[in-house]
Amino acid sequence: MTGQDREDLKERRKQMFSDMEQKLKEMHTKEDDSLFYYHSSEDRIVLSHAMFWTMTQLQFFKSKMRKEKFFVLLRQYEEEMLDAFLQDDDYFSELLHYCNILYETLPTILGASHLRAEKDARKLAAIAMVAAGYAGDMPEELANELLDDIDYHFDKVKCRKIEQMMPQLMKMVESEMERMRR
Repeated sequence: MTGQDREDLKERRKQMFSDMEQKLKEMHTKEDDSLFYYHSSEDRIVLSHAMFWTMTQLQFFKSKMRKEKFFVLLRQYEEEMLDAFLQDDDYFSELLHYCNILYETLPTILGASHLRAEKDARKLAAIAMVAAGYAGDMPEELANELLDDIDYHFDKVKCRKIEQMMPQLMKMVESEMERMRR
């Protein structure tokens, strides 16, 4: 991709996300409606995305939902953002903002008529709630340990310690799904 093509892509992204953000603001009238409102720092938001991204990898989340365009797009942006985070890339802040918009839109997408009846839509919603909630509330020492562990493995972003927590995290997801049923 040439430099001009990259800049054109960035400009198209900026416009698309600006439109999405405006629609999101119209739906959320209060600032604390945001899933990340109570996160103490940007790092905690990055950790939420890293947890969601890890929890929805194929080995953990086998579902036909994986083929939904919105889901694929969110995961692609999260991976690109985590890569920019690791490389201290100037584009990181913008990518994080885009990931936040996509993540905040997820409940609306999952409530769409063609997805509402899907069992896996509830599971995906529960994963999103656990990833955002637990990353925002976990002890500072654990959050720093998980953030420091995000690295590369064969030139791909990898979150080994989050992967090791999967049994515990999936129990939280099951509990969240149970609460959703009530």
